[in-house]
Amino acid sequence: MTSVLFSIILTADLLLLLVLGISIFFPRSRIWPPPKKDSWQQWVSLVIFTIVLFGVPLIGILDFQSLGIVHWSQFLVGGLLFGLGLGIDLWGTKTLSTQQSLGEKGEIITGGPYRYTRNPQYVGFIILYIGIILLTSSFMALVTGVFAIILFFITPFSEEPWCRQQYGKPYEDYCKMVPRFVGLRSFKPALYKRQEL
Repeated sequence: MTSVLFSIILTADLLLLLVLGISIFFPRSRIWPPPKKDSWQQWVSLVIFTIVLFGVPLIGILDFQSLGIVHWSQFLVGGLLFGLGLGIDLWGTKTLSTQQSLGEKGEIITGGPYRYTRNPQYVGFIILYIGIILLTSSFMALVTGVFAIILFFITPFSEEPWCRQQYGKPYEDYCKMVPRFVGLRSFKPALYKRQEL
């Protein structure tokens, strides 16, 4: 059962890589972001992403501590990272809206966590998955989780050309001010606020 689930999650990881590869290298055949709401592209992306999203924690629980690394600190650090990542992801989703998170066109969002990173949901997922890997100490969660983390690093490259096309110069200006993930520019809003006080 566990090995079958592991195979399904790994297959979903590979399919998501294919979806992103097509979207990045063949933009006219883009799958993500989907060309329109309720399109086959949206449903395919959503199903594959859902398998990865929930599959990694589930396989980690089923394959718990197969790496043989057991120390109380893994639960403390892993739990903190899981909570932090989940919080960042939920904040990003709430700020952007569920509809826009599913690839539907909306307005450009630059507030909330989007002041610090252009991809708070992916930053949140990366942190969350590192937490899951530490918490479960699972070989299967490590393999599928690291693959998922790589996918979260790749996904913005399929979304950014779409955003440039949809939002034009305001998006270009936003990209100049805010980093793709996290960097020195992430802390500029906090520094400017401190200088105003």
